[in-house]
Amino acid sequence: MSDLLPYLIGGLANGALYGLLALGFVLVYRATSVVNFAIGEFLLVGAYLTYTFALFLPLPLAMLAALPAAFLFGIIVERGFVRPLLGRNVVAVIMATIGLASTLDGGVQLVWGPDLKYLPGNLPHLGFQAGEVFVSSRAVWNLLLALPLGLGLLWLLRRSRYGILVRAISEREVAALALGIPTARILAGVWGVSALLATLAGALLAVASGVGPNLVFLGLKVFPVAILGGLDSVGGALLAGFILGILEALSQRYLETVLPGFTEALPFLVVLLVLLVRPYGLLGERQIERV
Repeated sequence: MSDLLPYLIGGLANGALYGLLALGFVLVYRATSVVNFAIGEFLLVGAYLTYTFALFLPLPLAMLAALPAAFLFGIIVERGFVRPLLGRNVVAVIMATIGLASTLDGGVQLVWGPDLKYLPGNLPHLGFQAGEVFVSSRAVWNLLLALPLGLGLLWLLRRSRYGILVRAISEREVAALALGIPTARILAGVWGVSALLATLAGALLAVASGVGPNLVFLGLKVFPVAILGGLDSVGGALLAGFILGILEALSQRYLETVLPGFTEALPFLVVLLVLLVRPYGLLGERQIERV
């Protein structure tokens, strides 16, 4: 058990980041029905923003400074790329987000270069020893930041006035407009929050492994997490993140030596098996269409 626990704790830490990133993805999809294929690039931009601020500020302050910058970036993306396409064919919107992903990927390398960069400084050390098990500072920070933020966002969407307005827009945008709900402003805020969550996940990943274009591939984990939890379920995104994080850790511990590369394919295999039983994900809302 003392040998297994570090893997489980590491899996929970990774799962917290997966869930955080999937929250931003699900939030946009729930409010606008837009599948944001550029979510990995949001993570990448957020990591580089944190790196830039860390050149002038202590790392904790740099992470805080990157969050409002990321929120503004999300609003700019919504105003400039997404809003003009709302109401168009869904394929056009999907292609726009794919094009946005390529543009951001190229722009990041043009501004910051393709080389791996490491953040100057570090977060305060919070690691501790619990019996025979050592809990790393990275795991503590991931859980300390991602879990309360995820639960807070879940409460915000379910209980606050802002959450009610977001749900009203997601149900019937035209009706929401007719009732005087500031739809454009709220949707811009949703994209801003999505970019903020991706930035926090990118910053925590950058603290552990540096900043480079390879981070965008870690962002691809958001798709199996969001689909597994349910594309319209914020709570499902958190739950699925932890499930896949733990399964990856167990696979790394017991299966990777026997089946090299299996851990990378595991999230997609799990999603496939779950969708055969629950087509709308673990906590997704079942939709019935009458024809």
